[in-house]
Amino acid sequence: MTLYITENCRTCSDIRAALEATAIAHETVVVPSEGWSGRVPEGTEPPVLVDDEKVIQGDADVVAYIEHLRAFEADWLKYQSDACYTD
Repeated sequence: MTLYITENCRTCSDIRAALEATAIAHETVVVPSEGWSGRVPEGTEPPVLVDDEKVIQGDADVVAYIEHLRAFEADWLKYQSDACYTD
């Protein structure tokens, strides 16, 4: 998973922090605020999140996708715990 953000973008910083709060492996690519064309996936503009073949762009959509991942992570942790094996 790769997150593309621009430097000096408060919303991008919030998105980056939210993704880093998850336990999901990812890479963050910080591109210049000006001249980012050619440094992000074609046809997109930062912030953009690439997860395998899925491309999510725009503040609200990226945040919603990260929230979806956090919910999945919570379920994963819940059902992978030893608690389900107690009497």
